[in-house]
Amino acid sequence: MYSSDDTDVARLRGTQLNSVVSVSLPMMLANVGSGSCVLLAFAPHFPTGLLLWLGLLSLVCAFSALGWYRARKRPIVRASSASAHKATLHAAILALMWAWMVLTWFPDASRGQQLAIATIVTGMIGAGSFVLSPLPYASISYTLIYSFAAIGALWLSGQTAYLGVAILVLLYSPMVLIGSLFAWRQSTDLIAAKARSERQEQEMTVLLQDFEHNAGDALWETAVDGKLNHVSPRLTDVLLLRDGENSAYSFHQLLAMRCPDNLAQLEMLLGEGSAFRDVHLTMLSAAGDKNLVMTGKCLYSAEGMFVGWRGVLTDVTDKVKSEQKLRELAHTDSLTSLANRFYLREALSEAIEQHKPLALLCIDLDRFKVVNDNYGHSVGDALLIVVAKRLGACAGEHALIARLGGDEFAIALWGHDVEAAARKLAQQVVQSVAEPIALAERQFRIGASVGFTLRSETHCSLDDLLVQADIAMYAAKEAGRGRWRSYSHELGDANRRRLSIEQGLRSAIDNGEISLHWQPKLDLQSGKITGAEALMRWHHPELGAISPMEFIPIAEQCGLIDSLDIWALTEACRAGTKELAGLTIAVNVSASQLQFGEYLHHLKQVLRSSGIAPEKLELELTESVLIEDADKAMTVLNDIRSTGVRLALDDFGTGYSSLSYLRRFPFDTLKIDRSFVTELLTKQDARAIVRMIADLAKELGKRTVCEGVESDEQLQLVRAAGCHEIQGYLISPPCPLAAFPHELDAQLRARLLAAAGTP
Repeated sequence: MYSSDDTDVARLRGTQLNSVVSVSLPMMLANVGSGSCVLLAFAPHFPTGLLLWLGLLSLVCAFSALGWYRARKRPIVRASSASAHKATLHAAILALMWAWMVLTWFPDASRGQQLAIATIVTGMIGAGSFVLSPLPYASISYTLIYSFAAIGALWLSGQTAYLGVAILVLLYSPMVLIGSLFAWRQSTDLIAAKARSERQEQEMTVLLQDFEHNAGDALWETAVDGKLNHVSPRLTDVLLLRDGENSAYSFHQLLAMRCPDNLAQLEMLLGEGSAFRDVHLTMLSAAGDKNLVMTGKCLYSAEGMFVGWRGVLTDVTDKVKSEQKLRELAHTDSLTSLANRFYLREALSEAIEQHKPLALLCIDLDRFKVVNDNYGHSVGDALLIVVAKRLGACAGEHALIARLGGDEFAIALWGHDVEAAARKLAQQVVQSVAEPIALAERQFRIGASVGFTLRSETHCSLDDLLVQADIAMYAAKEAGRGRWRSYSHELGDANRRRLSIEQGLRSAIDNGEISLHWQPKLDLQSGKITGAEALMRWHHPELGAISPMEFIPIAEQCGLIDSLDIWALTEACRAGTKELAGLTIAVNVSASQLQFGEYLHHLKQVLRSSGIAPEKLELELTESVLIEDADKAMTVLNDIRSTGVRLALDDFGTGYSSLSYLRRFPFDTLKIDRSFVTELLTKQDARAIVRMIADLAKELGKRTVCEGVESDEQLQLVRAAGCHEIQGYLISPPCPLAAFPHELDAQLRARLLAAAGTP
């Protein structure tokens, strides 16, 4: 009542205030009249200030009457809690005016005057409390102020006889308050009940009106003979009734003529005599089929006799069409109009449940990202639409083609000999997508990598199929793109192994599984070991030893190469200041480290923390770091070179081996790839390449290191070619730090000296 501003409470307050405001004028007139009676009781000798009191009382009553006059034609609908508090204040002010009179003039008045005042005050307490009962705070404050003023006046009179009167006031006032609150509670409940009744009546009226005017709903009622008692315009529209048709046929016959496919269902429902609901009917019409939903129940008389049926017939044609459209949208790719991922999953799940033999092809477009990035998404979207049409032409009508998202598609095949069909289709897709696509006066060549899997085992789940097709597709990409691969257990094992390696890498360093092995570098001129290359080794607790050629690419792909490279750099620099002090330490650096990481910052940190001389550290990089972004690579390599750290170009001679690299980039060392060293004894061109690289490095002021030297004959040829250093099993295989050979054994040194004397 006094705190909530809820709409229903506000309406209740408005009603209560209206009941008080409606009697405001009689109340104010009664107050002025009662004040005049007090004045007459003291006539003709008026006490000092009594006229002033009557004037102020009349002024307060006049203001209240003015408020009533202004609001007489604007009844309060909703009132705020502040309005209720304001009414309480008005009641308190009026009661205080009377308290002033009682406390001031009652004690010294004569017996007759006191009797007049007591009679007036008693009447004012009862009448005011009752009139203000719709506003309990106002009624309570009004009654209490009057009562305390009366008791105070009796006490101030100093007459013992008035003690009984004071006790009566103390007993009388709570009874008045209780009666007032009881009246307020009854009136509140009555108003609330009336409001609920009116609201329910309005809701029922709205519902009935809405039901009658709803284009899809129609009431129907039949008599004992089955004919319609009343045919509403809505029922005529729904059933397309002709004039007089309802009187010639029963309701069952009307439905049977319009819904022949549901004849048996109608006979069963109406013959059972039980209530039914949401029975779907298909009505045939010249404008097209209509979808109806019927609900009905039997009617019985007071004596229990069957008197007919009553129910509702609803036209849900638009709703059914909307639901079908929504289902189509939910299962269709908006760009290509192919099925989407959700529909593909539903179709595959259904086929799996029915144990159908099926094949699933997963298709990923090659070089699509380049076109999309360089020519914009609109061209990319146009390409996807063309590809979707080509897939449809390849697959035919009996296959389900879906776009999984981006440039990924899938095709599901059912039926016998799906393996042969899948192989043929995969080849057709590769060939079709590889054909040039003409768009906007340009020709684009993309391509597709296709992987497929077959479901021949009953325990193969939907997710297994999708994963297997993905594995086969990625295998096709890794094999060179623009080709297809079928899933095999070997591919599955390789994928599971890759996942195991990726998961193991995340904790390999913390678990101490990664270690560094060292391979010495021999200076051919001095015959001494002057350097050592740090090579990572990993011994997996379950998979055993894993080659860096296997786990390094996986680390680069899953974003773990940063932590591996930083760890290797830190460990190598530590060893370079202790066990391998005095040697040049070579550490391999991944291309992704320099492209995306903060390698320079980490390098400076490691140099500071380890204390290794920068010129004793050599970073080995492959050409891939130069190919991706040559300008950025130039900036990063120059920054690294400015620290004093040496740079080596690894595997030189393979890949592009552009001479511009040697002119532009600050490399100190060229490492000749082991493939040339291996062929030195068998191919003349290999000797020529090694000699040419050594001569070129000499002219450019760079050192050369030959990798993979394993025999004395290779050593002689490498030395004759003019290389500076060698590295290979002839000197030592990669070994743990504790087994690193700081000097050559006597026999090897003798062979080295003999090689030095070879022309």
